[in-house]
Amino acid sequence: MAYYRTCPYCGAALDPGEQCDCRETAERERAEAEGLLEREETGQMAFRLGNSEERRRA
Repeated sequence: MAYYRTCPYCGAALDPGEQCDCRETAERERAEAEGLLEREETGQMAFRLGNSEERRRA
């Protein structure tokens, strides 16, 4: 019989003493996704596709 623990957040099977990084990974991915968005002057959310000064000149 194998001995393991289950992560209470994501359900991953962990070895004894192993720490799950699911929460850190989720937070990092959330921060990266938020970095791709910006709120325009009208309140509309828009993707950041380059330098904002370059977009305003176009």
